[in-house]
Amino acid sequence: MKSQIKRDKMNYSYDIIDMRDIACEELLESNDPSAIALSILCDFKGQDKQVVINKILRKLRELNDDNAFEKYLEIVTLYSTNRGLEENIKKGVEMLTVDIEKTPFYQIGVEKGVIKGKMEERFDNAILMIKEFQLAIDDVVKKLNIKKEELLEYMKNKKEEI
Repeated sequence: MKSQIKRDKMNYSYDIIDMRDIACEELLESNDPSAIALSILCDFKGQDKQVVINKILRKLRELNDDNAFEKYLEIVTLYSTNRGLEENIKKGVEMLTVDIEKTPFYQIGVEKGVIKGKMEERFDNAILMIKEFQLAIDDVVKKLNIKKEELLEYMKNKKEEI
């Protein structure tokens, strides 16, 4: 690559910087996603490739919404081909991806939802028995082992929804 332009009465020169001569940490300290994406082309200074790539991806994830992150992920993936780091990018992306269904909070929420669904089903059955079969509310709550106050509250809320 040329480091100067000479035309007619114009003479302009500039330094060419090889990205491999820049420490990636310098760009990783930035809060500019473009600089962070470029850091994959820099010198890792003997650091483990996967560790550096994970830092790059984590920082891009922190600084960007989903759409922008996807854009920068494409850029980093493209740049990674210059250094043969495609597999490292793939591993880094997998590291960032969390299976939400395996998190404890999700599982607790599912359990609570199942319990709530079962209780609502019992209440709906109780309402059906009372209305359709003309059974006394006291007999129904006893048979279904539910609290009368809770059933009455559910019926009240159900009417408000309609």
